[in-house]
Amino acid sequence: MSNTQITNEALPHVFERPIPGQSLTNSPEQKYPWDNPPEITSQREATERVFLDLIKPENIETVSTLMADGTPVADVAQMLLMAGFTKGKFNPDMMLNLLEPTMFMLLSIAEKIGIDPKITKDDNEFEIDDEETSTENLNIANELRNSIGKGGSFKDVKMQKIKPTSVGSLNVKEQLETLDTTKLKESLLQKRKSQPTNSLLEKTEV
Repeated sequence: MSNTQITNEALPHVFERPIPGQSLTNSPEQKYPWDNPPEITSQREATERVFLDLIKPENIETVSTLMADGTPVADVAQMLLMAGFTKGKFNPDMMLNLLEPTMFMLLSIAEKIGIDPKITKDDNEFEIDDEETSTENLNIANELRNSIGKGGSFKDVKMQKIKPTSVGSLNVKEQLETLDTTKLKESLLQKRKSQPTNSLLEKTEV
């Protein structure tokens, strides 16, 4: 008898998964969004679109809450870009190119709101390079692809440093200066105050 036991509740769902190669049998009229040509092919346009989406009230509140709760900036950026890819907004190479500028945007939002974010799962391996350098023409996609390693997954990408120049001509911090985040700051502060404490000293029951 196998050591692996399947509960009766889970048994009906065991085979509810795609069959290998199933996507190749789909009708040509029923393509996934990422099977079509990407909606955005310009690095500049993609960067601007990501920023404009980020500062929408519902989106900036969500990412700010995630960062305030300790979700690494790198993870938030990857989630956002993966969502854009699955919607057919850009191709995998563009998704890799957008990782650094998206992280810079998130860090700028955190600074604006007053959040001290966790940048990666291991912040000791990360460095923010404030030095102005002319690196826009480097093939960032190839560098990041090499950093993926054997995993071959977007979530395995490791950013070692981030440069403000990664956003190109988009002046993120200047545009954030005109953004009113007062209510968002108050909301985050209220959430932090209402979070239950795990301190044993504050427990009244034995």
